[in-house]
Amino acid sequence: MMTTQYLQKYKTELFFYFGFLTILGIAFFLQTIYIEPLWSKEEEPFTTEIILNVFIDRVVAAYLWLFLTPFIIWIAEKIAEKKISFLKTISLHVLAGLFFTFTHIPIYSAYVFTMHAMIPWMYIGVFERFPDVSFFDYIFQSITRLNHVYRLLYYSIIIAIHFAFDYFRKYSERELRASQLEVQLKESQIRTLHQQLQPHFLFNTLNGISSLMYKSVDEADKMLTYLGDLLRISLERMNVQEVPLKDDIAFIERYLLIEKTRMGDRLIVKTNFHPDTLDALVPCMMAQPILENAIKHGIAPNVKQGTIIASSWRHAEKLYLQIEDDGKGLDKPIEQHLTNGYGIKNTLERLNILYSNNYSFTFTNRETGGLRVTLCIPFRMNTE
Repeated sequence: MMTTQYLQKYKTELFFYFGFLTILGIAFFLQTIYIEPLWSKEEEPFTTEIILNVFIDRVVAAYLWLFLTPFIIWIAEKIAEKKISFLKTISLHVLAGLFFTFTHIPIYSAYVFTMHAMIPWMYIGVFERFPDVSFFDYIFQSITRLNHVYRLLYYSIIIAIHFAFDYFRKYSERELRASQLEVQLKESQIRTLHQQLQPHFLFNTLNGISSLMYKSVDEADKMLTYLGDLLRISLERMNVQEVPLKDDIAFIERYLLIEKTRMGDRLIVKTNFHPDTLDALVPCMMAQPILENAIKHGIAPNVKQGTIIASSWRHAEKLYLQIEDDGKGLDKPIEQHLTNGYGIKNTLERLNILYSNNYSFTFTNRETGGLRVTLCIPFRMNTE
């Protein structure tokens, strides 16, 4: 019944009982020394030896409940498992309290006789008053005194402490399970969004290769090679939520090779990634749909040469990623641009899942023309 694993589970609780029983033992000692004499007609003062005797007796009597506490916990759990009415539950605890009260008496009596045999001045008053009392007589006298209220108090307090710990333990377990389920749900949602993004990116790239096939087979072949590299990286990161910025830069560099092959000299890319940000964690494949949006709406519609600037920097505990183009910018609110397509819409959903309200994602027209997209997320370093 009482295994080592069982005791290990309630180790912290048992330590708490030890401290609380110490307080109770001292309280009953103070009651004996200072309160009971007020109601007694005996005028004899307490000697140092008697005071020490009473102190040891009350504290040890309290500690003896530690031997019963694991069994009390076991009984309490068995009663709780029955799922019976409140009245029946109280009745069972009263019976259990009486049982442990009468179990404590012989344990306490054995301690009294053992201590007196080892240290004769201990409990000398008891044995002077009852010189011929036997062990079993002492137990019988203790049972018939009917002053067991304080023993029932010990049982009641142990039960109260146990259920308080049990409630806290179950509450913590529920919180942990809820947190784990929330994390699993977020991972599932991110995985779904990631999987949606990959076909979207693949179809767009294949359309670009199809168009290029009629112009240059060699260039189309290059694009297929770059696409193979991108798909390999994408599959490797299928279940990865965040990667170091330098790894995401390596991904978008391959993506930009595809776009530069398709658009030729019309596309100019400039980068300004601050060295301090290269090991910072960013959402996997986050920059690609933003770049794709900049090329599709900012560069591709124009026949003239267009420039994209990608940069990153750190400010306090925030990481900033920014992508700019010199196209025509926004001619209507960004919300209207999100009604079609997956790229930016999925990006917003992933940001909300990963960072809740602790991020910003803004679209503003540049003063000199074009669009500026700025992402701000918590700065967290890659520790691997």
